[in-house]
Amino acid sequence: MYFSQNAIILVMLMFVISAVFYATIDYKTKEVEDEIKIKEVSLYEKNLINTIDRNIDKIVEDAFVNASYKIMKERKFFTASSEAVAYITSYIKNETKESLNNVNYGYSNISYNISSVKISPTYDPLVVHLYCEIDIKYSKKLNNGELIALKPIVINRDIKLSRIPDPYVYLNKFYYTWGYEKKINIYNFPNDNYNRTFCIILNSSNFNYSEMHNPQSPTELRVIGWDSVSNKIILLPYWVQTWREGNNDVSVIWVRANKNEIYNYNNGQGYIYILYNSTTPVDRQDPEHTFIFFDDFNYFNPDKWDSVGYFIINNSKITVIAGAGSSVYTKQTYGTRYELIFRANFTPSHAQTIGFFTQLSDNDGVGWDMYDWTGNNPELYMRVGYSGSDIGDYVPNSNKYLNKFYIYDLKRISTTDLNFTIFNDTLDIEYSNSFTNGNKGNNYPISITALINLNTNVTVDWIFLKDINDITTTVPPIGVDEYPNLDYKEEKPKTFTGTIYYGEPGKYILVYNSTYSIIGLYTNKTDYWLYPNMPGYKPLIEEN
Repeated sequence: MYFSQNAIILVMLMFVISAVFYATIDYKTKEVEDEIKIKEVSLYEKNLINTIDRNIDKIVEDAFVNASYKIMKERKFFTASSEAVAYITSYIKNETKESLNNVNYGYSNISYNISSVKISPTYDPLVVHLYCEIDIKYSKKLNNGELIALKPIVINRDIKLSRIPDPYVYLNKFYYTWGYEKKINIYNFPNDNYNRTFCIILNSSNFNYSEMHNPQSPTELRVIGWDSVSNKIILLPYWVQTWREGNNDVSVIWVRANKNEIYNYNNGQGYIYILYNSTTPVDRQDPEHTFIFFDDFNYFNPDKWDSVGYFIINNSKITVIAGAGSSVYTKQTYGTRYELIFRANFTPSHAQTIGFFTQLSDNDGVGWDMYDWTGNNPELYMRVGYSGSDIGDYVPNSNKYLNKFYIYDLKRISTTDLNFTIFNDTLDIEYSNSFTNGNKGNNYPISITALINLNTNVTVDWIFLKDINDITTTVPPIGVDEYPNLDYKEEKPKTFTGTIYYGEPGKYILVYNSTYSIIGLYTNKTDYWLYPNMPGYKPLIEEN
């Protein structure tokens, strides 16, 4: 009886000990589980922070890129810098939230709140400062209580932007302007509807080269007229033959117009303007439309010329070399009522011709002919016919014109009437002669020919064909009839290739004007970002 009671007590004691032991084991297990969950939350928090740290720069840059393309697509700028900033910060907030959602997938006990997103300019226009607050909350029932974790994350740093499209340059037009215009008086302009080509001669007494942006080049020049039909200023086709030649800085400019394209045309008189003082790098010379035919031999144009034999083009000059006989001649033929002008170098050997001739001929046609009648003394000849007394005449002392470049002129007024003139490069007359006994009325190509002779060659710098007219021009002295130009302008070509990126080196300059900040440009430069004197990038295309 006594033994049984002790045994019962012992068994009960074992049960108590076992219960306490297993309870202790279970408690320890749950404590370990709670510790693992706490560490899991800590690890997740680090993942969130790393995700934000890795992605925030791209999110901010994407926000600006998105704002740029929104403006470019809709062709509508933000009304104020605050509106642009609100759009960008909203984009940053939404994209940051989306990025956190991707990390948070499957964690229903975690929530967060992006409570503040602010961007502000820095003293580098391509660097913005970002301030962002993110509050992360984690709540979880534990075995031994409840875990509530609150973690604020603060982003407070500068972010470098790159390759942000510039909608300001993309959507706007920019213009070259001209500071001055010079009146050119015109006389003897025919009262018909045909285009006429005439020349203007500038020099140091009638044109102030120092008022040009670049006096060493005619690139900035424009010649304008007035379209009496549309009542608009028009750019007339022109070509600068000579620029600032000789002691008097003579420039020769050829222009083409009709009576309806000159100002105040009345009984053969009117005027046009030469514009100057502009930063434009665009040369608008248009010799192809200034003349009926033109070539300056930058290359051989098979659409204009045929050839037989040998020729070379070097430094924009064509040299026809005799060999067995060589000729370069136009595909088109021309009759009378044309004036042919060219700059050439004849050499002292038989036989070379430039003018209206059949190819490979020095007698079937009319024009300038280097010819040797005696067999030992080739001279420069003016050919007006084929035989007898109608053949033409020599230029006196023609050796002075050989092995040098001069400007040669032939007016084919009619079959019988022809005029030959030699000019220097400033269009001063060196020699002139007229004939009334020509007998070649056929249509001929314009030909440059060197016939059979070992040493024969002739070189041409440029050549053009125009109408025959008696138009003259006068240029008033410096200070007379010179005016500020207020009307004419030209749109600047956007020579950027591909997308135009804000602050791209070589295409922008740094200015201390916050309307040129990227946010300022998002408002079409109508508002500044934060402070008016903060730096920005001004597109060079906007410079005059």
